[in-house]
Amino acid sequence: MAQHSIELGWMNLPPCSKVEWVNSDIPGIKVPVLKTSEQRFYAWAVIDSQNMRDEALQAAKECALAAVGVAGGIGAITANPGAASGAFTTAFLACFGARFGDIVISNVLIETRAVCQW
Repeated sequence: MAQHSIELGWMNLPPCSKVEWVNSDIPGIKVPVLKTSEQRFYAWAVIDSQNMRDEALQAAKECALAAVGVAGGIGAITANPGAASGAFTTAFLACFGARFGDIVISNVLIETRAVCQW
């Protein structure tokens, strides 16, 4: 089964932080330093389709972005992907099926990931 990923959007989260031990001015002595970085939460749709064509990929992207609105927006998707998944999938399949009825979509998943911008 071929998988196609479509980015749905992202949002900022509270910054990441970590402690790193660095050399001090005193040889052989390390001191802790707090580092922070921007953190983003990404969401994308993973679409399984055996017979997806290149010309259908743009329609899939358009339908996925339209389905984000039906699912309550990117905030709703990133806040609770499981709850938003049903509405997203239904809207996506209806939109895409109206444009490319001959392409079989076997599965649509919403995946998320938090990424620190180190």
